[in-house]
Amino acid sequence: MTIIECVKNGDSVVCNGTTYEKLEQPLDYHNMWFWIFLGIYVALVIIAGFMSGLTMALMSMDILNLETLKEGGTPKQQKYAKRIMPLVKRHHLLLVTLLLGNAMAVEAMPIFLDRISDPIVAICVSVTAVLVFGEVIPQALCTRFGLAIGAVMSPLVYLLMGLLFIVAWPLSKLLDCMFGTEHYTLYRRKQLKVLVDLHSDCPENGGSKGHGAGQQEVLTTDEALIIKGALDMNSKTVKDAMLPINDVFMLSIDDCMDHATMAKLSAGHSRVPVVDHDKKIIGILLIKNLIILDPDDATPVKGLINGTAFRQVPHIPIDMPLFTLLNLFQTGKSHLCVVTNEKMSSHNAEDCELLENESKEKLVGIITLEDVIEELIQEEIVDETDIFVDIQKKIQVARAKVSRQLSTKEIKPLAISTEPVESGFEAGAAVTAAAAASPMPLDKVSRFQEADSTMDDNTSDISDTKPLIDIT
Repeated sequence: MTIIECVKNGDSVVCNGTTYEKLEQPLDYHNMWFWIFLGIYVALVIIAGFMSGLTMALMSMDILNLETLKEGGTPKQQKYAKRIMPLVKRHHLLLVTLLLGNAMAVEAMPIFLDRISDPIVAICVSVTAVLVFGEVIPQALCTRFGLAIGAVMSPLVYLLMGLLFIVAWPLSKLLDCMFGTEHYTLYRRKQLKVLVDLHSDCPENGGSKGHGAGQQEVLTTDEALIIKGALDMNSKTVKDAMLPINDVFMLSIDDCMDHATMAKLSAGHSRVPVVDHDKKIIGILLIKNLIILDPDDATPVKGLINGTAFRQVPHIPIDMPLFTLLNLFQTGKSHLCVVTNEKMSSHNAEDCELLENESKEKLVGIITLEDVIEELIQEEIVDETDIFVDIQKKIQVARAKVSRQLSTKEIKPLAISTEPVESGFEAGAAVTAAAAASPMPLDKVSRFQEADSTMDDNTSDISDTKPLIDIT
């Protein structure tokens, strides 16, 4: 038989050496401490909500996005991005600080709530308060207005970093060693093209996407096409834009500038290649310099080689990048190049202008400045003397122009005449009258492209004192 001996000691009872405290009753709302504990609990819920919202707002921001807003955003966005940038760069320290603050607030809530309510009420209130006011509402607000809230609350974050530095800094350094410190993400070209599509008003893309897009700046169709064309230029070579040699209108060195030849040249050519007896291009004739020739004289082409109308042209490899070729065109040495089947590895891009007499490879085509520009703007350039033929079928011709015309209904679709023009030596893709009337298939029509320029290919017409015709 066990004997239990109990002794009352104030508010506690000691039974066989074991002390039993009297169950403490919850505080009544008439008690001042009830309101103190309730106020502390509400403050902890607010702090937990701020920590949760700031974690969502600040940790979801990418350095690249902040750099973009800092340099190109609105004045408010630039100001907010400058405030947030130093915090986001300390990625792991910021993460540990916010999570520690949130954990401390959430864990301290039951201590104060238990003093003013019974367990069942405490569980119901705690779950509801933490879920709604500590997670859902703060994260929803900070997801929508994260930049502004993060900038306004940045002083509080700095203060919290200082208070928790002793604990947060070692943990952040450990995370840096484990996962690294670089969190800079760059877009790939395909991602940039999709991003451009999402910001454009192209009809085929369904217009501007997203709610409120009408109040935002959107890219026009032309802007979107040019940007995407520039992104694609890095992977394009001369082969993608050149005109095959079989489709080039050329003059033989044995031809004469008689009425028949001059009629062909009046179809819109600005520069015409000249070939020798071996069918190799030795240079080009500038048509505008032939205006003083008399067709009745039947001047031989051979006699024009040493005159101001003749220019030598560079020979370039077929796999040269279009950007490299564009840089070559910018030097002003030539706006037309002859394409050979050489490989880029055999010659340096800067030495391409020296290949005029060195290249012994087979000629496969020509390429002009206009061809490169067309690849860049993603549209075919068609002037008043052209019969349009898209031989490569890789450019969606005048897509921006057609879309703009159909949307505004200001201009009717242009009908391009197939009749040759007697006057005018505008640059562009041109087909002679003889070629237009020939039974050759349309996709093989002879044409010659070149972007017209006030600068001559190798030297200025004004400063050149060479005679037009070689008398000797």
